[in-house]
Amino acid sequence: MASALANDGVSINYDVVGKGSSSVILLHGWGGSAAYWRPLISHLDLTGLQVISLTYRGHGDSDKPAAGYRLDQFAKDVVAVADAAGAKRFVLVGYSMSGKFAQYVAAAYPERTVGLVLVAPVPASDFPIPADVGKAWCDSQSSREVAFQTIVAPFVKIPIPKERTEAFLDDFQKATRVALEQTLVMCSVSFVDKTRQLHVPTLVLAGIHDPLLTPDLLRDTILSQIVGARMIKLPCNHEIPQEMPDHAAALLEAFLCGISVAPAG
Repeated sequence: MASALANDGVSINYDVVGKGSSSVILLHGWGGSAAYWRPLISHLDLTGLQVISLTYRGHGDSDKPAAGYRLDQFAKDVVAVADAAGAKRFVLVGYSMSGKFAQYVAAAYPERTVGLVLVAPVPASDFPIPADVGKAWCDSQSSREVAFQTIVAPFVKIPIPKERTEAFLDDFQKATRVALEQTLVMCSVSFVDKTRQLHVPTLVLAGIHDPLLTPDLLRDTILSQIVGARMIKLPCNHEIPQEMPDHAAALLEAFLCGISVAPAG
């Protein structure tokens, strides 16, 4: 585990596997950490790759400040990690809420981003989480069983091994309340004017059983905004990296084969 200092002095933890010249940055979902990606990473051929997975501020073992839970700051945190890891150009893989964050990073740092893989992503448009739902999700942190029933079980179609679920619940316990609340608020911020200007290869992975971010919704809100974006539908729910990590890894590798992610020059 390594760490990078953000521009405001906050320490952001990250993991790196592989020593290749092509960099891929993995962004975890709500309440998670870099560890969320381990099942998918285990299925990757790391030849030529440097795979970086970071843990957001307020989550896991990263610093837990009271402030900085904004799209612009999260983008700066991602770039701070990329700089620390020596990743001049990268493909961003964003899951769920981080699908939105990945789009923001790509819009803010187009010279650094060479590809987007958006997994069951929150769109760049306004996507508010109802107050009562958000409160119930955050309140579930007080009980592992309630958390499982509230924020895991409704979003799984293909059974996930118990150890993976337990690992996520461990991470969920580490997240601060302000981080959980404010990242949900960030989902309601719209920057579609910026995504309409994106010209970067983009792949969207959608679960056909996802009740929150359906393929139709993603087609209307993401594929209609990002020029040339393509979507692949998978026979699972929202937790694609956990339900189908082998398939998601294979699709990521196929995507990487089609673009150049090596540093310029």
